[in-house]
Amino acid sequence: MSLTQEQIKKLSEELAKIRNNDPKLADDVNNIIGYIDLLDEVDTTWIEPTVSVVHQENILREDIETEKTTTPQDLLACSKQKIVARQIAVTNIMK
Repeated sequence: MSLTQEQIKKLSEELAKIRNNDPKLADDVNNIIGYIDLLDEVDTTWIEPTVSVVHQENILREDIETEKTTTPQDLLACSKQKIVARQIAVTNIMK
């Protein structure tokens, strides 16, 4: 797959906002597209899809079940702010 000079111009003007002053631009873009075509030829049948190439583990503590449950009223009672309609009232910043 390769692009014509007119297609490159359209891409540069409308989509990528690339300045089209460089006469090598078409060659450079065609080389990139050629490389992408080459990558499409690689057989990845046995390759498992990955989100990241870096191995990461979740380092989370285990959940601990407790008998006590906290209610919304318990949480509101912790606030020093005024409670209005079961919500914490905050200062109006949109004056």
